[in-house]
Amino acid sequence: MLRLARTVLLGAVAAALGIWWLARSYGIENSQLLGFLLASALFVAGCVALAAIAALALGWLRRRRGL
Repeated sequence: MLRLARTVLLGAVAAALGIWWLARSYGIENSQLLGFLLASALFVAGCVALAAIAALALGWLRRRRGL
């Protein structure tokens, strides 16, 4: 589990640095870049929350039906 967390963290750092580098290349201001990063982080968190809710609902249905 620790290796997975480390991999996810390194991937997130690499993605953020890549996005920052591209923003610098295209002349996007830091405040606008932070807004984009915040919006994308909220979108990803929303997708994770929806997936967790779906997993809980499926687990509940399986227990209820006895499958």
